[in-house]
Parts: sequence; structure tokens; C-alpha cells
Amino acid sequence: MYEIQLFGRLEVRTRGVRLTGHDFGGDKPRHILALLALRGDMHGAELSELLWSGRPPAGHQATVEGYVSLLRHRLDPAGDTRDSAITIRNGGYALVAERVRVDVARFDELVAAASGRTAGRALRPLTAAAHLAGRPLLEDEEHPEWATEARERYRTRLVTTLLDAGGLALAAGEPRTALDLAGRAVGIDPVAERGWMITMAAHRSLGDRVAALRAYDRCRRQLAEGLGVEPSPETRALFLELLREDGTDTAVDGAVAAILAAAGEAHRPGSVAGLLRRAAELAAGPAT
Repeated sequence: MYEIQLFGRLEVRTRGVRLTGHDFGGDKPRHILALLALRGDMHGAELSELLWSGRPPAGHQATVEGYVSLLRHRLDPAGDTRDSAITIRNGGYALVAERVRVDVARFDELVAAASGRTAGRALRPLTAAAHLAGRPLLEDEEHPEWATEARERYRTRLVTTLLDAGGLALAAGEPRTALDLAGRAVGIDPVAERGWMITMAAHRSLGDRVAALRAYDRCRRQLAEGLGVEPSPETRALFLELLREDGTDTAVDGAVAAILAAAGEAHRPGSVAGLLRRAAELAAGPAT
């Protein structure tokens, strides 16, 4: 069995041997393996288009055949071609499903397994998927366009997975887990507003109103700097709820005052009640 890792750098583990980098015989054989692991069956002409960025050289078919032969040998130096993890069919190439396990395919399976389940049952496969995708896809392949596109696609999917898992953790009464998942999401995508909402709600559930207010301020800043927009009505509504809750201690005073200052308020109200009232007025205003 060949364990193929695409999250992080491309790596293959088989029978106690670990293959990385130049172990595959060069850039092109390594890219062939990555493409087959990512896309499944591929026609030789399609492989050539991707390997040479749309400009394959003369005789590219024979060249690809040579790369595949070299790759087969590097994966199993003592093996028979008929037992290779790479098969040839219908004028193209594919990995033999019974002989390989690919982490990206496992990620997809875990996300699909969570669909339609209750919050408690869906949380486990989603957190497992998020853990599996802890590093960027093919992080050492900076230049091929197909690798960049795939990396961005799975980055987006990871953020969505983290947000879905964070929301489920919150619903299942696990606010600390929700905080961790939402924190990872906004760390990858600072303008993922749903992550900030989950963070606010999780802090609120843990009784830390000040941290929830500060999370709103970070959300507002990131959206303003990254997208030039204000938080959504839903996020502002949660902020208003936090402002209306009891508790007017010094920490809340400081958190709300900081939010007002960042919003360009020249004069700070003289009382905590005034701070809360002015913050509520700002939050209730129309989104721009």
C-alpha cells in the first residue's frame, strides 16, 4: 500500500520507506504523481498540457511515457511493471485504487461523511478533516498553475470545514473547541466573518464578555481593511446583545472605548453607560 500525502509537501510512504523531493526522479515525474493523486484518471495529452503549461514540446507523449516509467521504478525499484501502483488505460494513466491511499481523497470522504448528520455526530469527521489538511496543499510546489489553483481550492474548503465544525461545536455545547476551530479559520482567512461570529458567541458562552467585544472589534477592523465593508447585520446584532447584557466593569469599559476609538470617535463618553449607548448606536447603523 502506498500512502500519498499532498497536504504539506508531496510525500509517499510504503513498506517503511519515505519518498520526497527528488526521490521521484525530478520535477516532472513528481508532478505526474501529484496530478494523478489529485485528479484521478488522466489522458496523456491532458498530462502534457499541465506539465508544460499549455506548451508541450515535440515528442511529448514519449517523454511522458518515459517519466511514468521512471516514476514507477522510483516507487518500487524491485517491482514488476504489472504490479505497479500506476496503470495505463484508455490512452492515459491512473493510480490503482486498491494500492494507494491519498490524504486529499480522505479529506473529501470525511467532509462528505459529516453531511446530514446531527451536530454531535458531524463534528468528529469535520475536525478530523481539518486536522488532515493542517498544512497547505503541495506547499513546496510554488510555480505550476495547476498546483496553485488546487492549493487555493483546498484552502477555501478548509476554511469552510473549520467554520462548519466551529458552528457545530458551539451547537453541541463545546465553546472551547469552537474557539479553536474558528481561530484557525480566521487565521487563514481574516475576513471570514462567520469565524468572528463563532468566536464572539463562544467567548460569550464561556462568560468572557470582554473577549467577545474585542473579537467584534477585530472583525470590524479586518473587514474594513480587507474588504472595505462593515460587519453584517447579524454580527452587529450579536454585538448589540453583548452591549445590553449586565456588567459594567472596567474591562468592558476599556474594550468598548477601544472599539469607539478605532471607529474614529473623537470624544469618549464619560460613563460606561454612555460608552455602551454610543457603541450600540454605531452598531445599529446601516452597513456600508
